[in-house]
Amino acid sequence: MTDSMNLISAQISFLEAHLALIHIPIELYALTLQPILRLLFGEDHDEDAAKISWTNRHDFLNISITAIECSIICSRYLADRFVRPIADVLNNVHAGNKKGKSTGEIQIGNEDYTVIQVDGQGLDAGQRVLELTSPLAMAGISIFFITTYFSDYILVPFRARGTVTTALQQRGFVFSKTADAFVSQLSPSSPTLLQGGARPPASPFFDRSAPPTPPAKDIPELQVRTFRKLQRNNIRPLVDRKIRLANCAGSREYSKASDERLKDDLLQVLLATAAPTTTPSSISVTATTISAAGLSLSTPPPPPPASGADLDFGAKFLSLTITSDEPISVLLEHRLLDRLGGSLLGAKSAEDALIPITLDLRDLPLDATGIVCGVAGRLAQGSTDLPDGQVTLSGSGTTTAIEIGPRDEPVEIGFLSTARAGTVIVRASQLEEALEALEYGMMRVVEEESA
Repeated sequence: MTDSMNLISAQISFLEAHLALIHIPIELYALTLQPILRLLFGEDHDEDAAKISWTNRHDFLNISITAIECSIICSRYLADRFVRPIADVLNNVHAGNKKGKSTGEIQIGNEDYTVIQVDGQGLDAGQRVLELTSPLAMAGISIFFITTYFSDYILVPFRARGTVTTALQQRGFVFSKTADAFVSQLSPSSPTLLQGGARPPASPFFDRSAPPTPPAKDIPELQVRTFRKLQRNNIRPLVDRKIRLANCAGSREYSKASDERLKDDLLQVLLATAAPTTTPSSISVTATTISAAGLSLSTPPPPPPASGADLDFGAKFLSLTITSDEPISVLLEHRLLDRLGGSLLGAKSAEDALIPITLDLRDLPLDATGIVCGVAGRLAQGSTDLPDGQVTLSGSGTTTAIEIGPRDEPVEIGFLSTARAGTVIVRASQLEEALEALEYGMMRVVEEESA
């Protein structure tokens, strides 16, 4: 890719949000369904909520269901209001339970996060996202990354906005008061300092904060650190080849009928996912109401079991992203398209099917850095070690094509960072290439440590 193509415009905006990260063990999903439904469909978030479509009722909300967890990223205010009461009850039950296998506790992170929205035109948007992960990771900033249909989002600690601002400016983005956002001015291949070695202009955000640990000196070191973390914690890529995903979104043209249809269909999927079989055996719950210390929290009862496998529309993998100014984004299983796909846009053919590769990060600190960038770098190089000059990035806001030399077919990837896991989304036809690349990254670490 030439430098001129890299100059296609991209805009990076800080959204004004104080977000909390919430990890709910998947075994406890059914018991937390009520606050989840209130987050999605409730009209009592604030005094204006009832006047706004449910698909635009949050500055930022992500709810993801995977084999590992139900992850929620929402405003700190709503986390404390809706989720913390039931979390306290269930965690107390868990702490007092001495029988059965532990299911883990609901975790609500103490760190506030803010979100960066990445928009662009042409081939540059996806490229800019991956270009941003490297300077942020090398600055020691914990990153959560979510690819959606129209835009991409990077979550960073709110306290680190000054460091993030500096990293963006050194990458060639300049804060525009007119656009109230960072706008690209330089190619990603340009020097990290502005012309003449000048310092970046003053930022409207907070002063920079020092990274908690010494950052990696370059991308190869960052990549090695990432796979060393994974290897030492026995974290391996997890794949369920039966799960085929479609990346979809609502229409930019508002339709009340479509919104209501999606709401009704989504409600049925969420209820079906809370089937009685998902209730953990280690917590005895004989009713759909949990009461403790005068607190009563009701969970809507799940629908009766379907009469046939074809009628099963409980989700094994589902991710919903809602913002105030973009259509809802839905990453869902292909088998749920008949239930949810009627009111959504997206690539729905079998040829476009995507497969998630999940990294279970529950044994790593919540603020572990470099995971997204390190994994992306390894996927860029595949199962070889190429000079940096042979690796180029291209893509759109939905996927990012990582070209490995002139003869290789681009590997299209997306990311979904959840509270305690990281998921790489790849085309079904390119799954083996991606797995080989990740395995090679693990093998390299083992070889270096045994040398």
